Amino acid sequence: MTSVESKEARDQAGRWLDDGQRLLNVLLTVVSDYDRLNDRVDAVEHENERLRGLVYENEQLRDRLEAAERERDRLLDEMARRMDEFERGQREREEIADRLSQFVNDVMLRLRPQQA
Repeated sequence: MTSVESKEARDQAGRWLDDGQRLLNVLLTVVSDYDRLNDRVDAVEHENERLRGLVYENEQLRDRLEAAERERDRLLDEMARRMDEFERGQREREEIADRLSQFVNDVMLRLRPQQA
C-alpha cells in the first residue's frame, strides 16, 4: 500500500467516523423524539379515556334531563286539568249559592205577612 493510498484510507476512515458520530447523534435524537412522542401518546390516551367518561356522564345527565322534562310536562298537564276542575267547581258553587240565595229570598217573601 502506498502512502497516498494509506492517506486516502485514513481520510476515508476519518470521514466514516465523523459520519458515524453524526448519524449516532441523529439516532439519539430520533430515539429521544420517539420516547417523547410515546409519552405524549400515553397522555393523550389517558385524556381520551377521561373525556369518554365525561361523554358518558353527559349522556346520563341528558337522559335524566329529558326524563325530568317529560315529568314536568306531565305535571303541568295535570295541574292545568286540576285548575279546570277547580274553576268548574267554583262556578258550580257560585251557581248553587245564587240559586240558594234566590230560593231563600222566595221563601222569605212567601212567609212575610201580606200587607193589605
